[in-house]
Amino acid sequence: MYDATGSYDEEECPRCGNRDTVTWHFADGFEEMECRTCGWVSDAEELAALQRFGGRVLEREDSTGSPVNRLSARIKA
Repeated sequence: MYDATGSYDEEECPRCGNRDTVTWHFADGFEEMECRTCGWVSDAEELAALQRFGGRVLEREDSTGSPVNRLSARIKA
């Protein structure tokens, strides 16, 4: 959960130009803005990119295999 405080700073919305906006100030030091008129949010592009990410991990052919934990091999011996 994020610790944020909302304020009505009357910043202009980049999409519609209205000043009915809410700016969220997060404890971590970043801000997000939402327009109450048209619904624009400043982090929409980042959220869309996360939703498009399929979560696939790219693998490569590696003939070396996994590393051997030599300490556990000595303890078992």
